[in-house]
Parts: sequence; C-alpha cells; structure tokens
Amino acid sequence: MARGLGTKSRFAVAYLVLGAVVGTAIGGLIVLVQRPAPLPPPPWSSWRPAATATEERVLEIANHVAGRYKLASGDPLVAVRVGGSQGGTDFQGLVVLKPGEPQALDKEYAKDETVMFILCGRGKNCAIPQGEPSTARGTVLRREALELALYTLEYADPVDNVLVFFPPPKGQTSLKSTLFFTRDDLSSHLKRPLRKTLPQAKAPLPGRIHPREKQTVDQLTGEKLYNYLGISQNFVVIQPPS
Repeated sequence: MARGLGTKSRFAVAYLVLGAVVGTAIGGLIVLVQRPAPLPPPPWSSWRPAATATEERVLEIANHVAGRYKLASGDPLVAVRVGGSQGGTDFQGLVVLKPGEPQALDKEYAKDETVMFILCGRGKNCAIPQGEPSTARGTVLRREALELALYTLEYADPVDNVLVFFPPPKGQTSLKSTLFFTRDDLSSHLKRPLRKTLPQAKAPLPGRIHPREKQTVDQLTGEKLYNYLGISQNFVVIQPPS
C-alpha cells in the first residue's frame, strides 16, 4: 500500500500548486500589460474650432465653412453671418408655426440653444451677384447649410438648433427661405466622422457635387425647408410649407 503524504510533504505540494497558480496569474498579467491598447476612434473632423467659448466657436465655424465654398470665378459663394444667441440682446428665441395655420404655435426654442446663420451673397440685399439661381447652386447652398449645422451641433454646446437663411434671388429685398435643423435630426451623423456624411473633402462648385453626396444632402435637407415670416415679440417666426 502506498504511504500517505506527511505534513511537510503536503505543505510542499500545496506551495507548488500555489506557485503554479501565481505564476499563471503573473503570466496572464504580463500578456495583458503587453497587449496594445485599443486604437482611439478617428476624430470627427480634421478641423475644429480652437476657441473655448460657444460664441467664439460659432464665429470660427462660420468663417471656416464660408471660406470653403466658391463660385466658378473663384469668388466666395456667400459670406456667413451669425445671428441667434450671438446677435442682439433683444432676440428671445425661435418660434415654429404649424403648417397652414398662421396663428398656431407648434414649437418654441430658447435663444441660448439656438444659432442662426445668414448666407449672404456679395450683391444688394445679400443676393449672389454672379450667375442666375439654379437647382445646382441651390444644392451646394443646402450642402453648406448642412455643414454649418453639423459643425455647430458637434462643437458648440449647448446649441441644439440651427437655423440657416438662404440669400434671396436677385430683385428680392428680404430673406424668405430657411433650413432648420435640430440635434435629433442629425444625431446619427454626429456619431460618425463628418466625411462619412459629406465625403467630398473640398466643397464642390455648383453642378460638381457627387451624385451620391447630392442624395445625402437631399435626404437631410429636403424636409427641413421653412418659410421665414418675420419677428414677433422678439421671436424669429418660421413655418414649414403647407
């Protein structure tokens, strides 16, 4: 019959087992330490505003985006002016009316969470002096408005709403057409890099936008067109088409 292990022998075996367990644990720790950390996600955009204050960031965004869009002549397509919470102290916010009901309030947005941009051509009353209005030019203007909204919602907290005025056609003296975006409208596109939404790194000339990108612009702006009705009690009033 085999003899049982003595006390000393049992302790020796226990220490051997314990040493093996500790050795395995240390080996696993070394593997974990040596394993490279996961790569950080790609930046949302290659450019971002340098300022820390929201108002300054919005101005940086306006200047950056405006400088990217050109006419065929090489002149700027439009300047981008900033209003909203960066405008006068009388501005109180934005009111959206129900379609076809001029007195029916649908939604109201506070001034601190709303930014307005005005796409202003170099002609009289902000009109674009070169060429004639066209569908191609309108598509590029909508792309510019979309880019402004995406940059603003990504980098200009606590802004949740962006209103963009389009330049009036030649001969008209006032702004009429706008695009209005909320954070919810573009939330899925804020979770992925900008170039996934707008792949053309260089802003396209009118008529030169890639068909696939044009489809994206049409999808994201097609139902965001509103008519500007004026100002009531220091609120900007807009309404979707009937």
